Parts: sequence; C-alpha cells; structure tokens
Amino acid sequence: MKKIFEFLKSNPIIVAWTIWYFTIVWFILQFIFNFDMFSYYYWHRFFHSSLHGFGGFMFGTIVYASLPMYIATTITVYRKKEFVIPVPFSKTASSIFSKIFPTKNEPVPETIAIEPEPEKTSEPEYPADLPPELRVPFKRALNRLPLTSGVSAYNQPNMSIKKALNPEPEKENSPMPIPMDFDISDEIPTDMNDSVPTFTDINFDTPIMTEKELENDTTKYLKKNNIEYETYRDYVATEKFVIYEHNDEEFWVMDGDSWFAAGKQKDSPIPELLNLAKQNNLKPVIYLASQNIMDIDNTIKNFESMGIHVIKKLDELV
Repeated sequence: MKKIFEFLKSNPIIVAWTIWYFTIVWFILQFIFNFDMFSYYYWHRFFHSSLHGFGGFMFGTIVYASLPMYIATTITVYRKKEFVIPVPFSKTASSIFSKIFPTKNEPVPETIAIEPEPEKTSEPEYPADLPPELRVPFKRALNRLPLTSGVSAYNQPNMSIKKALNPEPEKENSPMPIPMDFDISDEIPTDMNDSVPTFTDINFDTPIMTEKELENDTTKYLKKNNIEYETYRDYVATEKFVIYEHNDEEFWVMDGDSWFAAGKQKDSPIPELLNLAKQNNLKPVIYLASQNIMDIDNTIKNFESMGIHVIKKLDELV
C-alpha cells in the first residue's frame, strides 16, 4: 500500500485522470440510464437482473468495458504525461493535485564544460624543400624499403595479347634422322673448327681485370699535382686523407643511412669512409663536386659533427 501511495504521489496526473474518468462514466450512467454507480443498491439490482433490447445492450457494454478502458487509458496517460481526451480545467486540477501531493525536486546535474584538448603539434611528414616527385622514395627510404617494389597484377602487361600479336614459331618435332651407314670419319668438318674451343685460345699469362680503376675529378687533380694516391672502390687515399667524391648532378637526399634521388638509392658511404680513416689513421674528407643536395647547410653540419672535413673545391685539400 505504501508503494501505491508513493507511486500516486509521484504521478498526480494519474489521480486527476482517475477522478475525471469516473466522473464522466458516472454522468453517463446517471443521466442516460438512471444508474448510480456509487450506490450498492443499484449494483445489487444489476447483478440480479437480465438486460433486454438495445438499451440494455448499450448499458451492459458501457459497464463491462469501463474498467478495461480505464486501465488502457491510465497506462497511456502515464507514458505520455497528458490526458487522452482534452478535459476542461485539467491543468487547474493537475496543479491542485500537485500541491496536495508534492513531488521531490531532483537536483539538476550540473553540466561540466569539457575544454577541447590542444592539438598536438607533430613534426612534418616531409621536409619543406623536398620536391613532390621525391616524397615516395623518401618515405620508402625511411622505412628501409627498396625504391622498386612488386608490380601489381593489374599493371602487368597482358601476355596473352603479346603472344597473339607475336606468335612464336612452332618447333617441328621432327624425329632424329637415321644415318645410312655407321662409318665415322676421323676428320673434323671445316665448319666446326671455329666453334670448337682449343687451349691455344686461352692465355694464362694475361691478368684478368675484375675491377676498373676509379677515375674522377679527385684522381685527375692528384695526378695533375703529382700527389701519390691509392683507390679503393669509390674512395681515394693519399698520405693524409681518405676522400669520397660526390659528383652526381641529380637532386640527392642524404638522410641517415640511405641516400636517394629520383629513381636511385644507395647506402650512405659515410660509415665506410669513417672506418677507412680510422683503420689507416687518415683524415676523412668528402668532396661535394655537385651541391644539388636537399638542406645542404644542415647536411654539411651533420658531416662535420662526425669529424668529416667537407670541401667544395679540391684546392682546399691542405
């Protein structure tokens, strides 16, 4: 009973609707059928009498349908918080019942303003002076990937079309001819003398050149000035220096362990240059014959911080 009272106390509109509903039903039964629904006497007569005719049918329908209709309309009023049928003075009655059964005002939760997080300033993905055509090689070099990768199946040439345009001649599977006799001549045909190799064609005294001697602006300068030097791969060593010459006119990005340009990539020669200089007690030098390098000033500072002497002219070899 306490729960019912608390429910009605928190929903005064249901109490108001109940009063209006039964008032309307009482009015219909009293003034149309002369039946007082609040009198026990009339209910006793109703349950001990029989109904006849259209009037009796309508009276019985209203009486028996009033309770289910009340339940259905009350549920609708509870859900929508408004009367099913507009009733005059319904707002006044609801305000009266709300004063009789006051409801507890629930505190309104305070809205907390959430400040947006400051945007994190991330480093640019590409250098500012990097040309657009070198962005893909730069990204692949950072991830230590080769500049050329596998070709997609959709980009491969259609081999069936090529075969249709250039059909290969069919090889005749002719059987080996059977010789007429089995007499083998001791003489070698003259047309085979040129194709059969002999030992006289090979000269073991001639040295085999496996590697071409390095020749660049540095070697030419040293020869011109009568300075002794030795070459090892792309490096030139003198009595004081071990020199690496960069003379490619392409736009190069010298980033860390990889150097790359448009369609080119190679490992940085700096680690081997430093290693050769340390092993032979020489001073490492890099000669920038071509200065088409991205961010050349910072690149030179980076080389010099490693102990490498950077020159732009060979006259600076002192």
